[in-house]
Amino acid sequence: MPRLIVNADDFGLTEGTNRAIVDAHRTGIVTSTSLLANGVAFEHAVALARGVPSLGVGVHLTLTEGLPVAPGVAADLFPAGQGRLPLSNQPYVRALAAGRLPRAAIRREFEAQVGKVVAAGIQPTHIDGHKYIHLLPGITTIAAEVARQYAILALRVPHRLGDWPLSRAGRLPGLLVIALMGTLAYRVVQKVGLHVPDRMVGFVDTGHLTPGAIRRLLRTPRPGVTEVLCHPAYRSAQLDALLAQGYRWIAGYDFDGETTAVGDPAVRRSLEAAGWSLYSFSTAFDR
Repeated sequence: MPRLIVNADDFGLTEGTNRAIVDAHRTGIVTSTSLLANGVAFEHAVALARGVPSLGVGVHLTLTEGLPVAPGVAADLFPAGQGRLPLSNQPYVRALAAGRLPRAAIRREFEAQVGKVVAAGIQPTHIDGHKYIHLLPGITTIAAEVARQYAILALRVPHRLGDWPLSRAGRLPGLLVIALMGTLAYRVVQKVGLHVPDRMVGFVDTGHLTPGAIRRLLRTPRPGVTEVLCHPAYRSAQLDALLAQGYRWIAGYDFDGETTAVGDPAVRRSLEAAGWSLYSFSTAFDR
């Protein structure tokens, strides 16, 4: 049976992001979301989640942007950050290449992030990573072990990508890097015994999803579990403030268009008519 998870990343980033995700769940195709434990709108996201128990909520592990959750870990993770996390993954890539990846600090931070979500009354359905940080060699094992520690049974690993940059060729290099890291991470996660979707689509189009792009990506229902990732959000002063702080990816996303697309009841009807069944991470692997 073709099972489809539509996961909205960055729950907790801003209040506008939170509202857009919940609205897209209620009216459209979003079935799941990933919560940023260090997001400025974390408490707002938790409050909204309590009102929509049908929305699966996982943990969006992060080592970038904002403040760390674990007390006293900032200096070990990113000494140059003066208490803040870096704005990109590059410091961790360089540390890995130099053999100085701060594994113990990363584990403490991941445990703190998942622990914060659990303490808020949410049993996470899955784990994934902001900016795919959980795919970096050396970090995948930590993420998988923390998932097991908290009885989380699923983890996003894009080991098989279902989209190619037909109209957004500039993302081809990134797609190839993600495909390689995903293949390596899949071997690690398999050993731990976590559930992983059979394929992921949306890397190329995320931030620019339209009804047409969604139908193109999901034209042919495929057996097993397919995950689509998306980034709905309503524009807000909070979002503008984060952009001003250096969250550069925000400038490149068409949040209005993507929110409309994934919240469109007609898109849901067309996918179901094509043969897709919508699930969250908590239900997709039960069959």
